[in-house]
Amino acid sequence: MKGPRWLGRSPLRLGLTISCVLLLGLIASEALLDRWPAIARAAQGGPLSRQDDGILRDLRIAVVHCLLAGYLPAAFLSVLRSGRETVIALQRALDCTPKECDALANSVRLSATGLAVAALVGITLAFAAPYIVPPVPVSPWRPLSWAPEVAWTRILGLWLGACGAMLAYAIASVSRRMSRLATDLKSIDLFDLEPLLPFTRQGLRNALLLIGFVAISGLMLLTETGFGLLGAVVGTSTLVIAGLALLLPLRGVHRRITEAKEVELAWVNSKLREQRDVLKKGSARTSGDLSDLSAYRELIRGVRDWPISTSSYVRFAAYLLIPLISWAAAGLVERLVDALVF
Repeated sequence: MKGPRWLGRSPLRLGLTISCVLLLGLIASEALLDRWPAIARAAQGGPLSRQDDGILRDLRIAVVHCLLAGYLPAAFLSVLRSGRETVIALQRALDCTPKECDALANSVRLSATGLAVAALVGITLAFAAPYIVPPVPVSPWRPLSWAPEVAWTRILGLWLGACGAMLAYAIASVSRRMSRLATDLKSIDLFDLEPLLPFTRQGLRNALLLIGFVAISGLMLLTETGFGLLGAVVGTSTLVIAGLALLLPLRGVHRRITEAKEVELAWVNSKLREQRDVLKKGSARTSGDLSDLSAYRELIRGVRDWPISTSSYVRFAAYLLIPLISWAAAGLVERLVDALVF
């Protein structure tokens, strides 16, 4: 599958590289500016100067920003790669040659204008964030008033806003492309929905990427003073959007399955009417025709309207536990670090 060279990179490696470089840079800057003694005093609960007040909170927020700064670009790359991989996996259902499937996969692209608008919206929201989270500084965007940790947060916050909005745009665009792709499917076999599972996997990937964002950002939003309301709003909305992201690539397939069921039910109902007329007239008929047709109609009605199996629902429910597990693990790590270092 050919495409832009950067699409061949590993999302995991990209995200880890960015986050590790930023974390090392943060650690180095704290050392160069001699901030670690103040951080140690804050961790031990010792006497703090006015400049040291809130330093531990600011450092934690800066660390989470470094993690998100790597995660969001990796998630963005993963959405594009998974969209192209989904097209290739649908080769049997689309009844296309490898060359035709490659062309369809390469058509999974994003509008440069759409990305620019999304980035601008994200930066605008990021710019407004310091005015929402208490305690609100007098001049949150006055660089001379920034502590070193706050400087990391402010600068990376703009990056996170742009990348987060671009990720949302990518998920919506690729999902719409997958939904429209359902119109190219050959006839739907209602008794074999397995060839349609790549659509479901695409939706599950979308949901997992958004839940991963909640898991990481929740380390900051739900544990630090002043982030409760913002955390509740962002967390709840993201989880709702994750459910929508699961279903969005499946809308086209859902429509095709529904149409196929309606056609099949119309046929079996017409046959049932014919057998009813035969029964009323007392004409010769094949024994069991009515019962066979009735059983077939119930079988068609029982076909799932969405190509989501029970195991897929279970997997999505397991994804929802990831933030809780990550927050609990982060709490244990923090206690361990406090005990060993401070």
